[in-house]
Amino acid sequence: LEITRRLHPERHSMEAKLLENMGNIYSNRGKLEEALAMYKKAHRIFRRTRGPQSANAGQVLVNLAGVLTQQDKFEEAISTFEEALAILVPALGHDHDVIAQVMHAMGGCKLSAGDTVGAIACLRESRRIYAERGIWNAEAQQVSAVLQRLLDTSP
Repeated sequence: LEITRRLHPERHSMEAKLLENMGNIYSNRGKLEEALAMYKKAHRIFRRTRGPQSANAGQVLVNLAGVLTQQDKFEEAISTFEEALAILVPALGHDHDVIAQVMHAMGGCKLSAGDTVGAIACLRESRRIYAERGIWNAEAQQVSAVLQRLLDTSP
């Protein structure tokens, strides 16, 4: 990080990517406050260097929302997921596999918040994207399994 800052004092997007990676490491180690700080810094730099509607800015918001979910800050996490989708859908297209991943994560957040109906809607959209793209990886299988369980237990 220091080398990047020395070579690019103007806050280059490479610095933002390093900060995002550091946020991922902190998040994986359960250091959620540190992860939030790294993601927020990365988001500011991506907005400035790549633009506020860049896929990079949107992806960092997804990571930020994931940490907020882990902290049980569900309303803030859902709002952040929605902000990320508002950036990522125009940047990547509404049928991109990243959108399916975000819908899956937001569905899990909504489920944790007690919004089963909202979770089902998110998971259905995630499953639709995976099905239309012919993707049947572990995440797509998990989406289908959770969705089926919710549908089987919903009134």
